Amino acid sequence: MQNEPTHITIDLLTRFLLGEVSHDEQLMVIKWLEDNPANQSAFDQLEATWLKSGELNPAPLPVDVPNAWNTLEKRLDEHDQKKTIRRFLNPAIYAAASIALIVLLFNIFKQEADVHQPFIVSNQTTTSKTDTLPDGSIVTLNQGSQLSYLSQAEDMHRHMELQGEAFFDVVRDTLRPFIVKAGMGGIRVLGTRFNVKVTNSSNVTVDVESGLVELFYPVVSSGDTLRLELKAGERGILSHTQQNLRSTTSTPSSLFWKDRTLLFKNKPLQEVFKVLEQSYDVHINCNDNNINLTNLTATFKDKEVHEVLDVIAATFDIVYEQQGQTYRIYKAQK
Repeated sequence: MQNEPTHITIDLLTRFLLGEVSHDEQLMVIKWLEDNPANQSAFDQLEATWLKSGELNPAPLPVDVPNAWNTLEKRLDEHDQKKTIRRFLNPAIYAAASIALIVLLFNIFKQEADVHQPFIVSNQTTTSKTDTLPDGSIVTLNQGSQLSYLSQAEDMHRHMELQGEAFFDVVRDTLRPFIVKAGMGGIRVLGTRFNVKVTNSSNVTVDVESGLVELFYPVVSSGDTLRLELKAGERGILSHTQQNLRSTTSTPSSLFWKDRTLLFKNKPLQEVFKVLEQSYDVHINCNDNNINLTNLTATFKDKEVHEVLDVIAATFDIVYEQQGQTYRIYKAQK
């Protein structure tokens, strides 16, 4: 590498990625990264190599994937006990460890699948399906979805891979993190309730009902790993096409497929209509702003769309007309 002092070696940087350096060595590498943009660029190239292959070639250090994973995961767990996911000793150290962690994670998924038969839950019905995973966690699968639980009881981690959409009620186990590979990214938790949806384009949507969830996405083209911490009531969106992560507020329709429940608290009807469109796959047209800006507070469970609209119509003295899957809303004539 160019512009590096004699005491900064690839051996040292590799151990830095693995979190196997002393405090003085940590400071030394951090200072080296901050001293010159060329050093950061060289280090980024090293990270990219990890991301693509999980090892360096020629390897300056033997990389024992399971042991390296255990080392990094242990340090992340120690960090979780400090009540935050974002901070990790030092931002530069955390970024490096995250790269190695993601690389090793996807290698381990393949290794575990090759070693033993996974526990598979599949839903080929037209309704949701609930099952208990080997660790005691509860999963509810949407129609056409499948979950492969790859870990054994003696493993230090709970690894699985999702195709489709599922809601997880995770048994908390600080010694065995719960990690879901979803599309081109993944989700890491210790114990929480959250929903994951993977689309055919490998985009991922995560809605958190309780606890904290970390959504991550390794961008192979740049060698970066994007990370997003989500809390209850938040939605995380992974866009594989745009190669980014973003957060927003969960919508009332995010879990409709699971519990057929819609909860509105002082929501404008124009937002309510959008939720109904998403939940029931219909179109609702309303051009009256007096109606659209009227607020609704109500809960609907196991109702069809026309039953919800009947309640809204009776409450606000409005009417609707249906033509196929399209509904037109307007004010009742006096």
